[in-house]
Amino acid sequence: MAEPQEKDLPSLEDEIFAVAHHVEVEPAADGHPRLRTDRAQMLAERVRAFLGHDVKALASGFGVFLFVDVVMMWAPLMMSHRPSLLPQFITLLVLAFGLGGLLVWKVGGRWRTFGIGMMLAWVTLTLVSVGFLTGVTVPL
Repeated sequence: MAEPQEKDLPSLEDEIFAVAHHVEVEPAADGHPRLRTDRAQMLAERVRAFLGHDVKALASGFGVFLFVDVVMMWAPLMMSHRPSLLPQFITLLVLAFGLGGLLVWKVGGRWRTFGIGMMLAWVTLTLVSVGFLTGVTVPL
């Protein structure tokens, strides 16, 4: 077998798989991390606080509006000759966005998320039923 001509020079295998003798290290940035974590920590604390107590208020607002919607829309939708749903539509719209908006902008606190839950319930019911359950469209 042929011996390498110069033993001091590393072979290609040594260059590929060998551990570096000299590792370049970037200078420290005055002890500060490169990524700012204070904003991420503040966001995580806000999310934790919101999920802790505000989700219950949001779900309560959603549930209250859902109950009121079922009570108001049950009779007109079960009749064979359906009357105009304009009164129910206006009442549900004023309840969701009038009372819900009042709770969000004027009252605040946990009532704010309660009002947001009412508005989300109206939007969800309208989208899921294509306006049938909130009186937006004319029933067939």
